[in-house]
Amino acid sequence: MAFWIIVGVMTLILGGIAFYPLLRKPSDYSQQKRDALNKAFYFDRLQEVEQELEQGKIEDAEQAKLELQQSLLDDIPAQASPATVSKSHWGKAGFIGLIALIGVVGGGVYWQVGSWFSGTMLEKSYQKLDYFYERIKSEESDPLSEQELNQFAMALRVELQKTPQDDKSWFMLGQLGMALDDGQLALDSFAKASQLQPDNLQYKLRYAQVLLFSADPKDKEQGENVLKEVIRVDHTNVEALSLLAFNAFEKEDYKMAAMTWGMMLKLMPEDDSRRPTIERSIQSALAMEKDNAK
Repeated sequence: MAFWIIVGVMTLILGGIAFYPLLRKPSDYSQQKRDALNKAFYFDRLQEVEQELEQGKIEDAEQAKLELQQSLLDDIPAQASPATVSKSHWGKAGFIGLIALIGVVGGGVYWQVGSWFSGTMLEKSYQKLDYFYERIKSEESDPLSEQELNQFAMALRVELQKTPQDDKSWFMLGQLGMALDDGQLALDSFAKASQLQPDNLQYKLRYAQVLLFSADPKDKEQGENVLKEVIRVDHTNVEALSLLAFNAFEKEDYKMAAMTWGMMLKLMPEDDSRRPTIERSIQSALAMEKDNAK
């Protein structure tokens, strides 16, 4: 409904700009100027006749004045008002007709082209949903292009309209939002997946991750709370501890960051390739804490 209201307003604006001259009343300024000039000419000529009469250049002054008056009357249009009214009437009618024509033609074109194209694209994307699920199995060796990611997201939107309680599809849509750098899509999708399956720690972790990446302090605080919920359920969750440590470091709580990374080291195998990075992070946090204490 809002779309058609916007279309109607835009049609009126564009029509008004394009066809405004049809609404303007014909100006009688030129006619008034002409009448004033004729009168001025008449009085000037009348003075000349009187001067010529005094000088004896003309014999019949009355005849000269009658001829002068007749030339003035001949120069005045006889039926100016009816023509003006008729032109104004047809101008308004033409304006209304053209506005209606623009609306009908524009609406028809959108109905035949815009909605058809949109519906066709959605349908084609939806038919390829199974194909996209197969494609992501080889994502590491053959990543999906941005166009494929967008089509995959459209197909999932259509699927979720039919099965809105499908938490797995919501979670997948959130991952696509992250891949497309669409933070709002990822946030909304992970939030919905977590709402449908509140005990799923993987859903909660992704939801917390997006919240922590937000620029809104309230989102960051909520993300931290979600992480703490995960750790209360599973205190050995290394990924949750990692996110919590980085969040503490970002808040300049270096002592908490170092302690959290230390907990991670205790939970990780000795041969884990991530250990050197975490050890350097601990050293950096401790050095920052020492500098702040000075």
